[in-house]
Amino acid sequence: MPDRKKRAQRREQQAREVEESQAALRRSISETQRLMDESDAMLARHRRERDEDDAEE
Repeated sequence: MPDRKKRAQRREQQAREVEESQAALRRSISETQRLMDESDAMLARHRRERDEDDAEE
């Protein structure tokens, strides 16, 4: 019986570790997406500002 209990506990611990790892990965992906979106917005703003500068010339 003790071996079964240890195996069950180990499986539960491993399942928790996998879920924690996946949750961290999802947070990381979300943060990466946020940074990419900010970068895209910045590049679009820079392009718009250059186009406006070119139009003034």
